[in-house]
Amino acid sequence: MGIGAFKKLSELGSGLFATHGAPIAIDFGVGAMKVLQVSGDSPSTLVAAAALETPFELRSDHAKRLAFQFEALPKLIKGGGFRGRRAVCAIPMWQTFCKHVQIAKTDGVAMADLVAGAVSAQLQCDPGALVYRHVEVPGAASGGRAEVICMASPRESVRKLLEGLKASKLEPVGMHSEFAAALRSVDGVSRRSEDQGRTTMFLDIGCGSTKVMIAHGSSMVFARTVEVGGTLFDETIIRQTKCVPTEALGIRRSMAEPCPAQKPVAAAAGSPIPGLAVLAAGMKSAGVEPAAAVVERPVNQPDLSEPLEILTDELQMSLRYHDAMFPGRRVDRVVFMGGESRVTSVCQHVAKSLKLQAQLADPLARVARSGSEPVTGVDFKEPQPGWSVALGLALSPTDL
Repeated sequence: MGIGAFKKLSELGSGLFATHGAPIAIDFGVGAMKVLQVSGDSPSTLVAAAALETPFELRSDHAKRLAFQFEALPKLIKGGGFRGRRAVCAIPMWQTFCKHVQIAKTDGVAMADLVAGAVSAQLQCDPGALVYRHVEVPGAASGGRAEVICMASPRESVRKLLEGLKASKLEPVGMHSEFAAALRSVDGVSRRSEDQGRTTMFLDIGCGSTKVMIAHGSSMVFARTVEVGGTLFDETIIRQTKCVPTEALGIRRSMAEPCPAQKPVAAAAGSPIPGLAVLAAGMKSAGVEPAAAVVERPVNQPDLSEPLEILTDELQMSLRYHDAMFPGRRVDRVVFMGGESRVTSVCQHVAKSLKLQAQLADPLARVARSGSEPVTGVDFKEPQPGWSVALGLALSPTDL
């Protein structure tokens, strides 16, 4: 064999190894299960992607929905063009406890042990029944104590996730929180030198809930879950219009104003940066548009004021908590992600209520594609903010 042929064969073998070494990322979402595989990281290249929508009747039944997703996973992977068996997944949000806790440091005691004690006391359970992750928040004003974002999941739930992956003929190599995965998906934007001094609220609006994260540059300093998402919006529309469940999402996406009886509040406009798009279309690039006149609610036009008021109240509380931790460092902008952020009227309403710049993330914009990759159940010709967790998982460490 000639040197040139040997070199080409070596390069081919190296490429195959890199592709097969890339883990298959699995996001067990409430609205859909998303499976993604990318290779490399500068830039990442799409290998395959597949999505499976959740039947409406399973959205509120966590156990049956997860069983449905695990049953469908082997076929989805086998027919989806995925390569290899290594898999990384997120612990579903509904199985995750997340809370800020102020902990007094103790000499000779690891923070992980202090976190375990604090969380088990909060949940009133045996520390051994939980799996923990924590993030210390540097520089927070916490009265001499350490400000810690504590996350925990039932150990039994984690075991079932691992067993489910193995039953699907996959090799689990990583498991992460949805918070960490979502932030990692926009890492390329938040790590830019000009973004290190920015304070950003990330809102991952999903089907079952909304993840709230505040980051200084790329470092997470706040995280919580708000139990408001697409399902609650749809239930509100179904109750008001008497439509069938499968029609609710279409009605919501067609709404020009989610709270048509209210007077819209003006908000500052954002500027586009790679991977993000300005949400408030039509707003001036600098300054604020004048508030619009009150819009009368048409007959049979649904009104999402109630769930949106719950959501915006919780977000305002989150902003106040951040401001108390970091006096003088206010949030500059809000970036929306998650599948429900495709309903731009809802995002615009939230941004206006918070009086923040608003931008919509499209995490997969940073992934190179030829257009010939196997893709099932999703159209990547459109922005897909709902793939933030899946992409973040694909780029996360394989540390199991």
